[in-house]
Amino acid sequence: MSAINLPTSPAFKMALLRHYIASAFLEAMTTQYGQAIYVLNDSRIPLTADKVAINIISHIEAPYIDQFGCAMGQAMAAQALYEMLEPGFMREVVRLSAYGYRCLSAMYEDIASGATDGKLPPGAVVETLTTAGAAQ
Repeated sequence: MSAINLPTSPAFKMALLRHYIASAFLEAMTTQYGQAIYVLNDSRIPLTADKVAINIISHIEAPYIDQFGCAMGQAMAAQALYEMLEPGFMREVVRLSAYGYRCLSAMYEDIASGATDGKLPPGAVVETLTTAGAAQ
């Protein structure tokens, strides 16, 4: 069984945080612009939950891992992702914290300026949640 399928595994927790953050960001952008897009000057970047999650991996998590190594980098990235959500996010409507909004806005400003969008960093491995052996 893959570690991502164990609710107590770090991989599962990181995937869940990414999902919550992506959902909250999509909701914020839809509220602000009437659709799931990020707008900066003349740039309009379409958003999907999957692309936001991949961009979180590439632009937020990967730099921690590259700089501090796998174990320490993952722990630091997990803390950063946790802080991107409002306290109590598992009990109520999920919302980004001010820090989370700033992080994602900065990430999409970089993307609007030419940084990669929706691409995993080299060497990244993606695991998917499965139910009864079938990928979801």
